Amino acid sequence: MTPTPKLRFVERVVPAPEYGKDIGKTVRILQQWWEVGNIKLAIHVTDKDGNTLPSPNRGEWRDVPLEKEA
Repeated sequence: MTPTPKLRFVERVVPAPEYGKDIGKTVRILQQWWEVGNIKLAIHVTDKDGNTLPSPNRGEWRDVPLEKEA
C-alpha cells in the first residue's frame, strides 16, 4: 500500500469517563488515503446524469497517528 496526499477529517464518538459513566465525546480524526499499488487511471468517470464518481483506485482510509508534544 502506498500513502497518497489525499486527507480528510472524520468525526468519531469515543468514551469519556472523565465526564461520567457511559458518556462519550466527539473527536475529529485525521485520515489519509492509502492506495493499492502505484497505478493511477487517467480517466474521469461519471454516472448517467453526469455526476462525478469516486476514483476506481482501490485502497483504504487510515488514521494518521499524532505525536504528543513534550
